[in-house]
Amino acid sequence: MFSTLMLLMVLLLLLLYLGSRKPKGYPPGPKWWPILGCAIEMARLRQETGYLFKTCSALCKKYGPVVGLKIGTDRIVVLNDYESIRSMLTNEDCDGRPIGPVYETRTFGSRRGLIVVDENLWIEQRRFVLKHLRDFGFGRKSMAMIIEEEAVWLVEHFKKLIGMVIPMDDAFGVTVLNTLWRMMAGKRFNLDDKELTYFQRILTKLLREIDMIGAPFGHFPILRFIAPEMSGYKSFLEIHQQLWKFLKEELDDHSDSFKSGSPRDLMDVYLTVLKSENYSSTFSESQLLAICVDLFMAGSETTSKALGFCFLYLVLFPSVQKKAHEEIDRVIGRNRPPTLEDRARMTYMNAIVLESLRMFMGRTLNVPHRALKDTTILGHKIPKDTMLIVNFNRILMDESWGDPEDFRPERFIDESGNIIAPNVYFPFSIGRHRCMGENLARSNIFIIATALLQAFTFSPVPGQKKPSSQDFVDGVTAGPKPFRVMVSLRT
Repeated sequence: MFSTLMLLMVLLLLLLYLGSRKPKGYPPGPKWWPILGCAIEMARLRQETGYLFKTCSALCKKYGPVVGLKIGTDRIVVLNDYESIRSMLTNEDCDGRPIGPVYETRTFGSRRGLIVVDENLWIEQRRFVLKHLRDFGFGRKSMAMIIEEEAVWLVEHFKKLIGMVIPMDDAFGVTVLNTLWRMMAGKRFNLDDKELTYFQRILTKLLREIDMIGAPFGHFPILRFIAPEMSGYKSFLEIHQQLWKFLKEELDDHSDSFKSGSPRDLMDVYLTVLKSENYSSTFSESQLLAICVDLFMAGSETTSKALGFCFLYLVLFPSVQKKAHEEIDRVIGRNRPPTLEDRARMTYMNAIVLESLRMFMGRTLNVPHRALKDTTILGHKIPKDTMLIVNFNRILMDESWGDPEDFRPERFIDESGNIIAPNVYFPFSIGRHRCMGENLARSNIFIIATALLQAFTFSPVPGQKKPSSQDFVDGVTAGPKPFRVMVSLRT
C-alpha cells in the first residue's frame, strides 16, 4: 500500500515537472508553473494593460515577435510581426482550428459549423455554403440590392431619432445581420424586433466574457464541474442553449414550409441535401444549426463593431466627416440613395472603410489557428495542437503608420488619388482561412456609412464629455466603449 502511494506521488510529481517544462525550441515567453502555466503572469499583465491585445503587445516588447505561452492545458503561441504572421497563415501545417471545451460546448458538444472547424469538415461545408449563398446573391448584384435596401430601412429608422441622443456603438447589429440572413433564411428582422435585440444583447455580453485565447473553463476543463459559475461555463452554456432554441425554431418553421425543388434560400438547399438518400457524413441537422450559429454571430459581431469604430472616429474627427459629406454630395447628391456602383467613384469613402477596419482589427486578435502537426515558424519549434494567435495590433497600430491612433483615411490615398494599402494591411487575414465574408463586410460598411452620412450629421452630445478613442470593450473582438451621439438632419 505504502509503495503504491509512493509510486503515485512520484508519478504526480513527474507529471507536474514535465508540465512546467517548455518543449525544446519553443518560442520564448513567461515562466511556466505546474498546472497553471503562465496564467498568473497573463492575468497580471491583463490587469495592468486593460486589454488582451495590449497584453500580447507587452509580451512582444519583452520576448520578441514570437511569444510562447501555456495557460492551463493549452499551449499558445502569439505572433506579433508581419514575417511571423505571414509565415503562419500561409503554412498548411497551421491550418487547424482549436480543440477543447470552448469550441465543443458552443455547438452541442462537438466542433461543428464553419468558423472553428478544419480539415475535411471545413473544406466540404465551406465549399457548399459559398456555392449556394452565391446562388442567392452572395457576392453578386442581388447582394448589393439587399444591402442597399437595408441601408434605406436604417436611414428611415434614424430619421425618427433626429435631435435625439442615441447610442451608436450597437446601432448596426440588426441591419448587418439582415444582409446575411436574407440569403441564409430568406427572412429579415425588423430593427426593433425585441426577441432579436435581446439575443444580440446577451450575445454581446457573452462575447465580452471570453476572448480569442479562450475562457477559464477551456484552459482548466475541470472548472466546468467544480466551479461552473466562476469559470464562466454556466453562462456560456445557458446563452448558447437559448440561441440554439431560437435558431431551432427558425429552422423548424423553415422545414414546415419547405417545398422540394423550389429552394428559397441556403437553408432550403441544405434541407434538400438532408432529405436525399445519399450525402456526405459532414452534413447533418446539427451542422446546419451550427452554421446558423456561426453566421448569426458573425453577422452580429464583427461588421457592426467596425461600423461602431467608424462612427466613433467620425464624431471625434469632424474634418473627416466634412470631407465625406462633400464627396457624397459631389458624386451622389441628395436625391437618391447610394449604391455599390458608386464605390468606384468614391475614393474618400473607400479610404474611410479601410481606416475603420484598421481601427477595429488593430485592437483584435484573429480566430485562432492550430498546428495540425509539429512544425516551425521562423525557426521556432511549434508542437502539434499548439494554438496560434495573430496580434493585429502590432501590424495595424504600430509606429510604422506614423500616427496610428489618428483616424486619417488619407493614408490610404496616393498622390494620384488612387487607393493604396501597405503589405501589412490584411484585416480579413490571408491564406486558406481568409474571411469568406470579406466582400459582404466591405460592402456593408461602405453602403451603411455612406447612406447615413448622406442624410445626417453626427456630433458629440452638447455639454457632455466627448467619447474616448482609447477605451474599448474587450472580448472575442474589441469594440468601442458604449458612446452616444447627437443626430441631426443635414440641411
